[in-house]
Amino acid sequence: MHRISAILAFLGCLLSAGPALAHGEKGKPAPEGWSGSIAAGYVAVSGNSESTTGNLRGEVFYDRDRWHHSGLATAIGSSQNNKTSSEAYKAQLKTKYDLGEVIYTFGLAEWNKDRFSAYDHQIFEVGGLGWRVWRSETQELNLEAGVGATQSEFRDGTSNNELVGRIGADYHWHISDTAVFSQKLSSTTGADNTYIESLTQLKAGVVGNLALVLGYLVKHNTDVLPGTDKTDTQTSISLEYKF
Repeated sequence: MHRISAILAFLGCLLSAGPALAHGEKGKPAPEGWSGSIAAGYVAVSGNSESTTGNLRGEVFYDRDRWHHSGLATAIGSSQNNKTSSEAYKAQLKTKYDLGEVIYTFGLAEWNKDRFSAYDHQIFEVGGLGWRVWRSETQELNLEAGVGATQSEFRDGTSNNELVGRIGADYHWHISDTAVFSQKLSSTTGADNTYIESLTQLKAGVVGNLALVLGYLVKHNTDVLPGTDKTDTQTSISLEYKF
């Protein structure tokens, strides 16, 4: 708790000092072409696994005319006494096509693997519509709704494949030229399981293209194996480099 408090205090100091953040600065659309980031840091995991570990995160964007593509990959893992105590991976590809300034279509493919959750892996494929509710100088909010499918495998070897509906929200608040608060929330629901994911982040520029990121991730499945927690959380502190 003392470490988290110290980081929060440090982030507070950075809200009014430091370099501006690049991608999507001040609520404006990202510039065309390639951009991205890579981050590494510390994660505290709770739920089906209790540990502190390291994390890696990479994200890449390509924007051209009405097309907006993104790719995401994350990995965490640690071992204690030569035994793995936490291990989780995620990969996501997403494409958006602007039908206008406010409405867009999207396609999403996502793979999640968490060795210590009820699921060995979960795969989602979803397509739908997005709505840019508002975009001001400092804030932006997007809402999405779509349908698709999921293929999941439990740790006991059984599987569950079903049609799903998905809703999501993506909010960004540019607190200052050096700090951004973001909240991403999605719920993917089928006949047997609902998967909810929430990612809260506070990002502050440090120097140049380097930023300090404080994050809190919550993953929740309603259908799990007996004796398995439905909710897993990850609290992270990372340094991020944008390019």
